[in-house]
Amino acid sequence: MDRRKVAGVCGLTVAGSLLAVTAGWVQSDSAVAQPSGAPNPTPPAPVRSANSAKTNVIYIVLDDMGFSDLGCYGSEIKTPNIDELAANGLVYNNFCTTPVSSPSRAALLTGRQNNAVGMGNVADVSLVPAERPNMLGRIVPQAGTVAEILRKEGYSTLGVGKWHMVPGYQMTPAGPFDNWPLGKGFERYYGFLGGETDQYSPQMIYDNHIHRVPQTRDYHLSEDLKNQAIQFIADQVSVYPDKPFFMWFGLGAPHSPFQVDEKYMKMYDGVYDKGWDMIRKLRFTRQVLEGIIPAGTKLPASDPAVKPWSTLSAKEKELYVRFMQAYAGFITHADEQIGELVNYLKSIGELDNTMIVLISDNGASPSGGENGLDVFIRSMGGPAITFDELYGQMNKIGGPDFQALYPLGWAQASNTPFREYKQSTFNGGLKEPLIIHWPAGISAKGELRSQYVDIMDITPTVLDVLGVAAPDYINGVKQMDMQGISFAYTFAKADAPSQRTRQFHFMHNSRAILETYPDGVWKAVAVHKMGTPFEEDVWGLYKLDEDYAESNDLAALYPERVKELEALWWSEAKKYNADILVETSPADIAFLQPDSPSNRVEFRYLRGVDTIGWLSDPPATPARPLTTIEIDIHRDNAGQDGVLVAYGGNMGGYTWYIMNNRLVFEYNRLSRVYKMRSSIPVPVGDCALKYTFEYKQGLTGVGTMFINGKSVGSMEINTVPVGLSFEGFDIGRDTLTPVSTAYANKGDFEFKGSFPWVTFKVPKP
Repeated sequence: MDRRKVAGVCGLTVAGSLLAVTAGWVQSDSAVAQPSGAPNPTPPAPVRSANSAKTNVIYIVLDDMGFSDLGCYGSEIKTPNIDELAANGLVYNNFCTTPVSSPSRAALLTGRQNNAVGMGNVADVSLVPAERPNMLGRIVPQAGTVAEILRKEGYSTLGVGKWHMVPGYQMTPAGPFDNWPLGKGFERYYGFLGGETDQYSPQMIYDNHIHRVPQTRDYHLSEDLKNQAIQFIADQVSVYPDKPFFMWFGLGAPHSPFQVDEKYMKMYDGVYDKGWDMIRKLRFTRQVLEGIIPAGTKLPASDPAVKPWSTLSAKEKELYVRFMQAYAGFITHADEQIGELVNYLKSIGELDNTMIVLISDNGASPSGGENGLDVFIRSMGGPAITFDELYGQMNKIGGPDFQALYPLGWAQASNTPFREYKQSTFNGGLKEPLIIHWPAGISAKGELRSQYVDIMDITPTVLDVLGVAAPDYINGVKQMDMQGISFAYTFAKADAPSQRTRQFHFMHNSRAILETYPDGVWKAVAVHKMGTPFEEDVWGLYKLDEDYAESNDLAALYPERVKELEALWWSEAKKYNADILVETSPADIAFLQPDSPSNRVEFRYLRGVDTIGWLSDPPATPARPLTTIEIDIHRDNAGQDGVLVAYGGNMGGYTWYIMNNRLVFEYNRLSRVYKMRSSIPVPVGDCALKYTFEYKQGLTGVGTMFINGKSVGSMEINTVPVGLSFEGFDIGRDTLTPVSTAYANKGDFEFKGSFPWVTFKVPKP
């Protein structure tokens, strides 16, 4: 086999079906993948380490990062530590995830298709009725995780970082804990349970309890996670040096909010002034020259929703560049943390015998829209923010008072060379980096692999190389078959035919199916338009072995192939419990499952209860409006002030507090603040306080405060359809970021008086 080193950031070896650069031209010796109807050749014997009893495994999961955002995948972003892993391992250019976070993580951990294990959407908002078994928002017990399997094989199982595989209503200080990491096979866990969190004031969990991080200027979540990962490894290797470990290391980066120290942003001064169109073209050119993508790949036309950079004003360019500098700096900072973790493994002699698998969970996010966002939750129906408002806050980007998400144009560049974004079943949502580094088990260094690999294939591959059989039962529960396919056969053989020849995708009612025929690899995609019958969905058709970036729709030329693939999609959907097509809107999402703590009309919280998750607190939406809050307080003197109730944080929420002897209610509607102050002082001694809210029409209502039965303030409030914040709900204090700037310098601003409990009332569901 002729092997040639391609010059570039990774020094990838290109072989077999891969690419070579000769005389300035990129040429291909592509081979057709094994047809699905033909018997697969017998794969080589499993690759094993010299000491298979001491092979550690680490899954490094980056978040919302596009295919081209790493240096070794064509980017100008500085990622030297990840690039070094690539240069000394294997790089895959045909690796697919699901289009969003929770499903990818569920497929990765279980080795099964995400719909089959109950994770058809993100965990915190996928709680639709039980007749949709693919939309449970949790991993079913019949699909044990790799942590559960390896723990029974004598591994220490260590979880660090983002989880996002527990229903939102189960994120309470009282559990239930079945779907938390320790309930899914991890012996230790440190991280955050939801989809995103503030990088400076994160909502952290240590094992099964809430953990407060230091509120210091030099704190950053990525650094904290790296430090804890090193601590877990130090503990395990020191006490049980011969015992292998499995680690989940899920960074929040580069998912929004893009928050990173200014010095990392300054690394990119001037880099993005050329704009997103040129960055996309430059990345594409490097990808072809470096052999990351096949010769002849056509860069799809730019998304019509993305304005050409040349048409933007100077102020628009200035703002958009600042967003991208924050994103790039965020990735570089994350790369540093990965480098420190890898260097620690090397320093203690554990790097060579550790199999590191590094991925991103889905494509870059389009949720920033035309101009970018100051807070992600606006994309869920919150009030729009104008360009001028964003421009006025531009210097806050990257800092603690701005939860940045970049504009659509940069997301398109991140996903180069693919079309579409996160949430899409086109490859912009699906195709991601995959790097495997394992010196003791893989002799190849810096080589590219183009076999088709799905995210659910990773855990079966790990079990294969470790010689571990998936158990028939875990905790007395019969296990479903592994649906992933080991790709260990690719480790030693670059041109081995792909063993995976079919893949099914279903997300947000859009569909896709890939199948390998004797004449090549074909993919059909149907994008559903809300409000139209599913029967009217139009299917596109792409021949991926000739059209890597899905730039040429062949549906009109091959209508019979489209019909075949549509029928195959339905067959696969039935197999994976995903064959029910029903439109859902935020109002239809069943947040209130029968076992949800929010599924009641009256809530009484004792003072001292810890922070409660944003979907397990009293509802405050138009569908179930928060009608009353009642507190009987006692104060010994007029100086006893503080927060009574607070939900959310500095980017959105509501808070009810006493300050300067006045009762104050604030509704922070994503930086649009409504505030009322009592017309009279709050009496010293015993006092009955009450807040009511009455919707008038649409999202508008009137909030009123009472002291000892007397109205002391009223105001009209424009609310939001779903929620104001992912931050959570506090009684008697405001933890993490403050809802109100009035007490931003007072820490938690804990109430200094006393009260036994707070009562909330909402209408029946």
